[in-house]
Amino acid sequence: MPIQPLKEVLTQSLVTLNQYQTGQVKQVKTNRPWLDAQGGITPKTFITIFGASFGGKSTELENLKMDIMDVNINPEATEYVWVSNSFEMTNFATTLRDIKKLTKKQFKDILSQPFTEEEKQVLSRYRETKFDGRFFVNQIPLSAEDFLKETEDFLKQHTDKKLVTLDLDHAGLLKAKNDNKKLAIDDMVEGLNMLKNRYENFAIVLLTQANRGVLSRLKEKSNESRLRRDDIYMSDTLYHISDFVYGLQNANYLGIDQYALIKPEKYPHLSHRFTEENKHGKVSLYTENCIFVEVLKDRSADIGYVDLYTIEVKDFNKPKESATPSFTTPLFNTPPVFEKEISLASFEPSFSSLKDQKNSPF
Repeated sequence: MPIQPLKEVLTQSLVTLNQYQTGQVKQVKTNRPWLDAQGGITPKTFITIFGASFGGKSTELENLKMDIMDVNINPEATEYVWVSNSFEMTNFATTLRDIKKLTKKQFKDILSQPFTEEEKQVLSRYRETKFDGRFFVNQIPLSAEDFLKETEDFLKQHTDKKLVTLDLDHAGLLKAKNDNKKLAIDDMVEGLNMLKNRYENFAIVLLTQANRGVLSRLKEKSNESRLRRDDIYMSDTLYHISDFVYGLQNANYLGIDQYALIKPEKYPHLSHRFTEENKHGKVSLYTENCIFVEVLKDRSADIGYVDLYTIEVKDFNKPKESATPSFTTPLFNTPPVFEKEISLASFEPSFSSLKDQKNSPF
């Protein structure tokens, strides 16, 4: 029954709080400062990641998954499970991408050359990690109704786990009745939120595209290039329901050499990328070898939280003409690894293409 006495709800909340305070339940570490600012996340968390194509969304999702499921980061991760819903890439394409990162080889070499003994050892270690029974995968796009049914069936089977995380890559590939993609996304998001409230161990990571308007605003040394709420593809509902929303901006790939225009005192963690100050005391950020993380929402944070970070793809050396001292931020480069493919019952093989060209994503 949806309506409950307040004293029962409050009592359960206080019991849960005591479990955290006494160490019986632990926060989930993500290895990302924008998610771990309050010590980590908790179950019943909804995270949305968005951005343009080639912005690094799928790679960030894979790395986030492997960090959360890493027992060295989260000792309780042996009691976690993760369900990946990858509607954009096939299992084989995902495996090739993972092997490319692990071996540093090109696709043509992977497909035509046997692995060396050293490469076999590397792949074997990651294969063992993904074959431990904690990872599940589905690659068949479903309607919102079927997707939610399959998700709840899975949750019912895993109520004994400390954390069940479901990801979706990406929301725009969900099957839509009568080609109404926005309605399908809204229904799915609202349904996932209901399941999050119903199951104590459930968390969600959802990927979606950015609208085309991002491209029209791109400028050097301008905050017009920064991501904002109305850049999220098709769903304002998604923003409202999410606990965390962050966008990825591969500014260098999009042709920007110096990104945004910021007050340096607010972002000391980005000092290794500062350009020279302008006459107003503001700086831009060199874009080479990084992806910018724009935090649009953090429900757990105080007003004025830090809203800009970088994922450092490679080492970066500031141009010599800049005298600002260097500062090194963590490299979020957990290598992707092999998926254990386990079919969830009654997934029907059906794919639908994006037909709504208005406000369409990249």
